[in-house]
Amino acid sequence: MHDILVYYRNMNQSLLESAQTILKKTIYSTLATSAADGSPWAAPMFTVYNPETKSVYWCAARDSQHAQNIRHNGAIFITVYDSMAAPGEGAGVYLKATAAEVTKPQAIAEAHAMLIAKHQAPYWKLDDLQAPSPIALYEAKVEEAWVNQDREEDGHFVLYRHPITL
Repeated sequence: MHDILVYYRNMNQSLLESAQTILKKTIYSTLATSAADGSPWAAPMFTVYNPETKSVYWCAARDSQHAQNIRHNGAIFITVYDSMAAPGEGAGVYLKATAAEVTKPQAIAEAHAMLIAKHQAPYWKLDDLQAPSPIALYEAKVEEAWVNQDREEDGHFVLYRHPITL
């Protein structure tokens, strides 16, 4: 029994480390939202993950479709993955989260600094993120997370999501 517990503990630690690496290194994330009429919407974004707060941050136009959707319904889903990975070598992190615009100046400054440090592409200056600017900073607080895994079922290759705790 001890060997099984050690195996699962090591496997879960390995999956967590893989997820943390993906969140740290990947430049783009896909954000999925839904409109008031239930229509789905997905958008690629430069994002940064803060492991201390378990939050994902990005900047976007206040009138963008996903920003409008978030104002209507903050429940979102984020997928983070390397789209250039070879077949069979890809790894992804899936995040169920609640999103909202960040409005507190100190929180905006801290998240903005993380975005600039990660992306080295200062598309938005800190002053650009203060209302009434058309650009805003958004935060998604992660509620649940998964990583992709594979297994064989009856001779078939099957992908599934394995839950992790960030």
